[in-house]
Amino acid sequence: MPQPIDVGSILGGRYKVTGRILASAENDVILDGLDQVLNRPVSILVAAVENSQHLMQSAREVATGGRVSNVSILDLGVQDEATYLIASRTSPAELLDLVVPTEPAEEVYQEPFFTDTLGTEIFGTSRDPAPVDGPYVYEDNSPLTPGEPQPAVSKKSPPATAPATAAVPAKKISPAAAVVPPLAAQTAAAPKVTLWEQDDYGPLEEDGPETAARPAGTFPAELRGNDIDDSYEDDELDDDDVSNAPRTGGRWLTGALFTVLLIGALVFAVQHIGTLFGDTDNQAADTTTSAEAAPSDAEQTPSAPAAPAPVAPVIAGITDITAYAPGVQNYGEAYFPRLQDAFDGNKATYWPTVEYSGADFAGLNTGINLVVELAAESDISSVTINQLTGSGGQFNILTNSTPGLEGATKIGSGSFSAPDFTFTAPPGVKAKYVIISFTELPRLQPFVTYPYGLKITEISIK
Repeated sequence: MPQPIDVGSILGGRYKVTGRILASAENDVILDGLDQVLNRPVSILVAAVENSQHLMQSAREVATGGRVSNVSILDLGVQDEATYLIASRTSPAELLDLVVPTEPAEEVYQEPFFTDTLGTEIFGTSRDPAPVDGPYVYEDNSPLTPGEPQPAVSKKSPPATAPATAAVPAKKISPAAAVVPPLAAQTAAAPKVTLWEQDDYGPLEEDGPETAARPAGTFPAELRGNDIDDSYEDDELDDDDVSNAPRTGGRWLTGALFTVLLIGALVFAVQHIGTLFGDTDNQAADTTTSAEAAPSDAEQTPSAPAAPAPVAPVIAGITDITAYAPGVQNYGEAYFPRLQDAFDGNKATYWPTVEYSGADFAGLNTGINLVVELAAESDISSVTINQLTGSGGQFNILTNSTPGLEGATKIGSGSFSAPDFTFTAPPGVKAKYVIISFTELPRLQPFVTYPYGLKITEISIK
């Protein structure tokens, strides 16, 4: 059954249908559209009547996160009894997935109400089908031991009197053993730690007066090895220590020499200080005379002019100077106000051209020429062109001092193989106007009427 929504329709007061992409076997239609408020391309899915409920259900699930989808839904509505969905640019396969209903979720098993407590099967018995009332019941109405008979509770009162002490059976004691009261045992027990007397450590020093006066740094006689000569006396150690002691005689000698040198330097300075001042005055007079006689280097050598600072290009405006055929003149002029969208810094807006049936402008004109006016003559290093959905085509990049093709200098050319194209200019290029002359149109996908044209989103010059 044909859909009432087709090319040229306005959906929701803002979305214009600009092209037809495809139709499924169930009569679901994918359309190309334009958001006239935000001036951006969108994709439109118009569901068949039997799939309208599926589309609405899928849209709700995607919005609430219950269904995983790469489709970014912008709007959903009904027009002429047809349900449509507006989304950002999306592949047709992903859009058609939304009309396929999701499988119903499996029924979730609900546990019985009494299984929130500890089951009796843990203790080796099977679970009771339902709680059984008993004498001990928790607050959640589940019995302590469901289904099990409770033992009878004795209600006999305790006896009136009770013996003060309980009889303790006699314990046989062997004769190798004796009964000692606890306190007495602690008192009679020998201490666990015994203090050592000084004699227990042994002699600390060797016998004799010589050993007691042994200087530090010498080994005791019993620790000396067999290879050490016992005749080595402590007096020899003392002599060595004295011989190795630092000497102070050298310091006195050094100080005396330094004093003599200092006195000699002072005498020399006093004798020659007058001569130094007199020579200084003469040298100053000679220097002044030489400076007056000889011209300075600054007067002889002229200063070199400083290199001008590079001027960054700033786009002041873009003009379409294309010579359109009379049949398309009005259509071309209708897009002139949107030329400002080609340098506003926003890639969501674009400047379109008239659509042609062939890449050679269908024989209606020889090319499309855009003149980019700069605020001042600037140094140009690169030119970047951003466009929508176009591939192929051919264009030249020229510079000129006037806003026209006459006398312009070609600095490069290019073709569209991606949404963005950047041309690097040769060094030293300066210009007031940059001209982009399209000699062959790229192919658009999708398109409204004819497949060849331009959709320029941004032109930037650095």
